[in-house]
Amino acid sequence: MSGKQFFERIKGPMNNYEDWYSYRNENGQVIITHTWSHVSPSLSANHGSKEYTVEEFQESEDVHSGAKIALDKALKAEK
Repeated sequence: MSGKQFFERIKGPMNNYEDWYSYRNENGQVIITHTWSHVSPSLSANHGSKEYTVEEFQESEDVHSGAKIALDKALKAEK
């Protein structure tokens, strides 16, 4: 993970579904990175990351609503 982490979500019977959200300022534009590690009870794994602009992040239906709220708070705190 790069940048400032602003939200983390860990769930599952053995904390096996983990999501992290961070942001960084890149040439005046805020870039959000969602990184995940999901392991099912049958041990199949899904790991990866995706980057968004602020607008894409806020409009995405795949983003956890708590992460959207946390980003707003984090960006306001920097001003």
